[in-house]
Amino acid sequence: MKRSWFLVAVLMTGSGIWSADWPHWLGPSRNGSSPETGLISKWPANGPPLVWKVEGGEGYSAVAVANDRAFTLVQRQDRELVLCLDANTGRTLWTYDIGPGFHNEYGSGPRSTPAVEGDKVYITSVNGPVLCLEMHSGKLVWQRDLLRDFGGKRITWGMSASPLIEEDLVLVIPGAPGASVAALNKKDGSVVWKTGDDQAAYASPNIAIIDSRKLALFFTASGLHAVDFRTGKSLWRIPWKTDYGCNICTPLVIGDLVFLASGEQMGCAVYRLSATRPQLVWESRGPRSVLKTYWANAVHHNGYLYGISGEFSSVLSLNCVELKTGKLIWSVSRFGKAALTLADGHLFIVTKTGDLVLAEATPVAYREKARIKGFLGDNRTVPTIANGKLYLRDRKNIYCLNLRTH
Repeated sequence: MKRSWFLVAVLMTGSGIWSADWPHWLGPSRNGSSPETGLISKWPANGPPLVWKVEGGEGYSAVAVANDRAFTLVQRQDRELVLCLDANTGRTLWTYDIGPGFHNEYGSGPRSTPAVEGDKVYITSVNGPVLCLEMHSGKLVWQRDLLRDFGGKRITWGMSASPLIEEDLVLVIPGAPGASVAALNKKDGSVVWKTGDDQAAYASPNIAIIDSRKLALFFTASGLHAVDFRTGKSLWRIPWKTDYGCNICTPLVIGDLVFLASGEQMGCAVYRLSATRPQLVWESRGPRSVLKTYWANAVHHNGYLYGISGEFSSVLSLNCVELKTGKLIWSVSRFGKAALTLADGHLFIVTKTGDLVLAEATPVAYREKARIKGFLGDNRTVPTIANGKLYLRDRKNIYCLNLRTH
């Protein structure tokens, strides 16, 4: 995979510390984990040092970081904007006005996260446009529209799937008849292939490589759809329907396994991937599922899954589940809604109510090492870790914290 351009991933001379960019949704390996090491594991009482804090806006878009720039989508004064900030100072380098904003009772503003590839930034608007911008200037290179160009259907909570850039393709999910999923040429936005009839859900696509064959994985409103990355040929499907089409979490690829999970009492399962027919390893369905993630992706570390399990209420739990068996190892009840990122053997967690939490990623027991209550406002944004810094958002501001010991 041609991701080395993004991954600064340079071993700092004599220090044994790794740093990496976070160029797109769920980080460099698209699994919610950072390869960074040397991050502080003992926090001051008020949390890691604040590097900068700037105005953001409405929305749940995460922060993508590449080439010392930070990118995210916000909504201000009923307009959806792309922000490009200096990743080290928070200074605004440019903004791009996509168009009208989006309003919903569960939160207004954009949902997807920008993707950086080479000197370009790719964006999917909550209202359907897909854009390619010059990274340094914000100048428009090309634009398509998932609804107008493909006949996609506007879904209840807005277009949420982040664009996936792999080789020369941009993977998107129009959710249209004959174009449920599609690949665009990253240079000009032309359609390379399109296939399927499933309605779009809210999950971003992912990539798996099985027996030297690259599979594009799309979690639509009907289930998991595997497509040949290069040709767009439909390979197989796993039916997975929830109420309201709420498949939200990106399929988590772990070697030749994929972890699927949804809320709405659906539950979770692990499948062994194949280019012809996936094999069920284990499943845990229904209200007593060991890990029914709703909108926050689980992460994997050393054979164990960690994630928020539950539905709408504040009594959601933080669970640890053995990957190979589906056994529930431990559970922290009433943890509440939260999003988490893995780095340096720790879970960096932000609760919806604004607590910033550091916990050790271990199956032995839940070991909370720090909790800064009310650090943020209301939010649903996944933390970003890049080059020794932690990037956070709530519905008003964007924050950058220093995680380095040096």
